[in-house]
Amino acid sequence: MTEMAGRSLSPDEVLRSVPEEDRVADFRAKVRAAGQEWTGNEPDELVELLTKAAAGDPRLAAIARAGGPLLQDFLDGYQRKTADVPRDLAGDLADGHPLPAEVFEGLTPRYLIAVVRLAEPGDEVAALRAVAGENTLLTHRDGNVVLFIPAAGADSGEHPVTRLTRWLGGRGWLATAERERARLFDGFNEASYVLRLVVAGLRPSGAYTISDVLVEYAVTRHEKVRTDLAAVIRPLRAHKVLWETLTAFIDADYSRNKAARGLFIHRSTLDYRLRRIEDITGYDPTSGRGAQMLTAAMIAEAVHGSPVHEAGATGGLVP
Repeated sequence: MTEMAGRSLSPDEVLRSVPEEDRVADFRAKVRAAGQEWTGNEPDELVELLTKAAAGDPRLAAIARAGGPLLQDFLDGYQRKTADVPRDLAGDLADGHPLPAEVFEGLTPRYLIAVVRLAEPGDEVAALRAVAGENTLLTHRDGNVVLFIPAAGADSGEHPVTRLTRWLGGRGWLATAERERARLFDGFNEASYVLRLVVAGLRPSGAYTISDVLVEYAVTRHEKVRTDLAAVIRPLRAHKVLWETLTAFIDADYSRNKAARGLFIHRSTLDYRLRRIEDITGYDPTSGRGAQMLTAAMIAEAVHGSPVHEAGATGGLVP
């Protein structure tokens, strides 16, 4: 119950006692000002500030006393909820989000960034983290598993890439880059792009770095070259059988016999299809130059239109 003029007001009376519109507006302005003073601590402090904002108006003071603790309970519940949400530190690193200085200083000076694409994604994340090693940070991006592995772990015992490659066992791809903690965003972008090139280029399962795709990386990072290459191969998209034939031919390392066996067709049928590919694209897939051009074009087509993010000098890790 609330006291007013020597008698108690019931909650219903408090709620029905609505002040004039201008007094309410003035009260709300004072409440906003009180909010700038509040430290976020005890409920009594909040009630005191709200009561002060009521400026002696008994009805407004009654509302402040009744609503203050409720508001504090609401804020306390919200703070508990946000405190219970774990920080996706690996996700922040992958996205280049600014980190508090104390969090940034707590990072290992250097990391191995590994982006993993499983041929058949499953519930193997816990096992992958265990293989990567202690203190590994893990998140997911674009269907890939992203690992930030403290580089210090690579100095003792078996290298993490060796362990991860063995664990994959031919069931996926792994692209890596290494960076100091201020440039992890840059390292993540590099490893992610290498993985895209590896998958688009139909490379076999295994571990890759930028040194394994230098030509493709240099060519596809140039926007005009990437666009022109994609235009070379795009007409082939209208011919599903020919597209699958070229894919199988590249996957067979340009061996006609191996490609024919993989497609379950006669060698002469394969030769006919390869000639049709030359008619459409202008490049002979059985020649060295033609094979190189068409492979680069297929990779460019696969990554064309996808933005390539650039990292700054600090990677955006600290405010």
